[in-house]
Amino acid sequence: MSEIPGESHWRAVEGFYRREILLLQDRRYREWLGLMDPAVRYHVPVTTSTLQGLVTRENELGYYDEDFTLLSARVDKLESRQSWVEQPPSRLRYFVQVIDVSEEDGASLVVRSNLLLLQYRWNMEQQFSGDRTDTLVPTDGGLRLRHRRVVLDRQSVGKQGLSVFF
Repeated sequence: MSEIPGESHWRAVEGFYRREILLLQDRRYREWLGLMDPAVRYHVPVTTSTLQGLVTRENELGYYDEDFTLLSARVDKLESRQSWVEQPPSRLRYFVQVIDVSEEDGASLVVRSNLLLLQYRWNMEQQFSGDRTDTLVPTDGGLRLRHRRVVLDRQSVGKQGLSVFF
């Protein structure tokens, strides 16, 4: 990987994230899927705290380990009103801080960011913070997400369950 010079890459990445955040906060999940590359991998591993720090378990099941088909199935369920965990729908606030953009293989952008997601439903709230690493690929229609890996700071999910995208 090499560092990318110039502001145009940063502006493109920030524009991609602004659009993504608006779609997710407005629960426009079908449009959000349009930001995915057909070969997307969306991975949120389980984390464990150790004396050496936070450890992820790459070869075990995670909270999410999805391809495009599985992400589409999640969206179908959220849109079907059969998802009791989202009745009534959550109010979501995303805060993404891009901290590094680098180029991989001459075309793809690897973006590392900090994520803070606040979820409110009924009188319950959940907060998710973590480190996010994305691979974005340029297409004629703009950037598309090919890979997302989110390492959450928390080790367990509350009683509300996990019905949000990071």
